[in-house]
Amino acid sequence: MPRPKRNIPEANKVPVKRNEKIPPRLLGMKDFVGTEQRAYDFVAGKALELAKLYSFTPVRTPIMETFDLFKKSSRKGADREFYFVEGDKSERVVLRPEITQGVVRAYLENNLGESGRAVRLFSLGSIFRREKMQTGRYREATQFNLEIIGEAKPMAEATLIALAANFFSELQVKCQVQINSLGTAENRREYCSKLLAFYKERGRRSKLCNHCKKNLGRSCLSLLDCKEEECVKIREGAPQLADYLSDESRDHFSKTLEFLDELKIDYNFNPYLVRSLNYYNDTVFEFWPVNDDGSTPVGKLALAGGGRYDSLVENLGGAPTPAAGIAIGLERTMSRIKDKHLLTNPAEEDIVFIAQLGDQAKLKALQLFEELRRAGFNVRQAFTSDSLKQQLEEALNMKAKTSLILGKKEIMDGTILMRDMDSGAQETVVYKKIKERLERREKVVERKLRSNNTNLINKDNHRKEGVYGGF
Repeated sequence: MPRPKRNIPEANKVPVKRNEKIPPRLLGMKDFVGTEQRAYDFVAGKALELAKLYSFTPVRTPIMETFDLFKKSSRKGADREFYFVEGDKSERVVLRPEITQGVVRAYLENNLGESGRAVRLFSLGSIFRREKMQTGRYREATQFNLEIIGEAKPMAEATLIALAANFFSELQVKCQVQINSLGTAENRREYCSKLLAFYKERGRRSKLCNHCKKNLGRSCLSLLDCKEEECVKIREGAPQLADYLSDESRDHFSKTLEFLDELKIDYNFNPYLVRSLNYYNDTVFEFWPVNDDGSTPVGKLALAGGGRYDSLVENLGGAPTPAAGIAIGLERTMSRIKDKHLLTNPAEEDIVFIAQLGDQAKLKALQLFEELRRAGFNVRQAFTSDSLKQQLEEALNMKAKTSLILGKKEIMDGTILMRDMDSGAQETVVYKKIKERLERREKVVERKLRSNNTNLINKDNHRKEGVYGGF
């Protein structure tokens, strides 16, 4: 009788010797096989599901772009991280280090803004950066990008942050929003002159790390983002950017935070958050992972980041156009998922479209959207549109069965209009009872479907008896 095999401790296992004939994988690149590939598919599927729910339109841009697309919008010295590709003699070609610039180029080249309305675009794909290697960082990574182009109001940032917060929540990934305001370019110029004067005072400059010493004359805001212990100590006494914001930037930021408060999204005002790209203005934000004990991991990598970039469209040759966006890292998100066997997405159901008219109604509608979505209803919206007619046309195009309409009068009365999109009939429902009313409507529809199916079966049996004599 053969002896049973003993379990060999992991530490005593002999490592598998790599076949020298097989070309090695490039440094900073990653294979997805087995469980990791299934996890990737699930995370990507969740991203696509939420993009659809929030009415973002897909766009796919090339992996290779001209270097000119990035050189104006990237920080100084960032081209050292670019992967250059051999192209025609007259052009410099790179593998894209970001997706946003390519989406804005596509927006301009394809005249996506010709309607005059805000455009919501999303993209999912690889980016390439020759970065210093560290845990969780790859030289090829997958980004889920969302852009709202043509919307100047803080509702754009609130929508992006709400979508990302739900993305992480539904994947059971704990994180916190870090948020700050960079103000306008003029605000930053005034602030940087004060900040440089602070760092150049006797005794401070000599204590900075070598990287920060190099940035003193070229990228002053990056001094606030340094993680070196001595640099962190020095910045505690530095002037605050918030003290140099214009009234308009301060008001925009306050409204953004008010929206997050209303939506009960956990955030932390971080005066040292600056982001690494130079096209941002006003609101910037990142999603930082949180441990079970509430702490942020040492040497953290943001799971997502974004903000407002009102000058980028104009810098790339378009008309002045407000815009905001966010990029979510899929590999970083996957590394924080503890349950690899999460349930798959629920089946598609009848669409309930939420329409609104006015700023107050827009915020109330966003709250209702989140409440109904969490309750399992298949809800849609067009919050970037201020025209009720256009919103209802969009509801018809997506074949919504029911539209819920909120306006100033409904908010004052504590009601909401419920319209049947097939018949056009509508009724006024108490706002607090709308979920109950929708549930009752679904039960009626189910009973009708069962009744119709039963009648069809009876008719079919009767026909068979008449024709085939009951056999």
